[in-house]
Amino acid sequence: MRHQTLPLLALATLVLAATPAHAGDPIATLHCRSATGATTVGVRPGGTFTVRVALESELPIAYNSAILRLVLTREGLAIGDYAWTAPFETGGPTDFSLLGLELPATIDAATLEGPTYPAEAIDVEFANFLPLGEADPGTVVEVELSVPAKAAPGETFFVVAAPDTFAFGFLEIPTEAATVLTVRTTFSPDFDGDGLVNAADLAIYLGLWGTPDGDLNGDGLSNSADLAILLGSWD
Repeated sequence: MRHQTLPLLALATLVLAATPAHAGDPIATLHCRSATGATTVGVRPGGTFTVRVALESELPIAYNSAILRLVLTREGLAIGDYAWTAPFETGGPTDFSLLGLELPATIDAATLEGPTYPAEAIDVEFANFLPLGEADPGTVVEVELSVPAKAAPGETFFVVAAPDTFAFGFLEIPTEAATVLTVRTTFSPDFDGDGLVNAADLAIYLGLWGTPDGDLNGDGLSNSADLAILLGSWD
């Protein structure tokens, strides 16, 4: 398995490579956040999380076609489901990369590879078109992903929503990639693995205080926020 954390320079290269060149300055941005709107999310091995892709602009815009790529810096994630926001509809031949792909499906370099991106990145393309009507800025699509059960706690990887084409008819809307979602694989509050969360786990956790090795919420720290999670899981 290749190293899972992309250096910041490579991540910057990924974002630049993922965003097509436009004749004019971007007037819209494409953001990748969690279902709650956060830019960082913690997930236990085997757990799921939702990626929310949103188009934003300070100008009043409307569009009726959306083509984008969800770029991932970790192999082995699985797509469990996805849903376009109205007035778009989910499914059909416009979901190019997913055509013929049964869900859930594990995504790695052997299935969907982004040839123009760094070696550790893969991508899934989403596209949809409105024969009638138009869409306003806001959430475009939500995608449910899951982390492999054998993922090591403490891993960090990134998800980028990279615009290909957003347009109204033949008028393209210059759009650039913006917010990147950081995903951290977290530890279980059952630190000793005996199937219970009790005083033994609390003792182990307190010994990890101030380090990233007891992170339960995905912020990369072991502090009072994680202690609250552990106590909330107490048996």
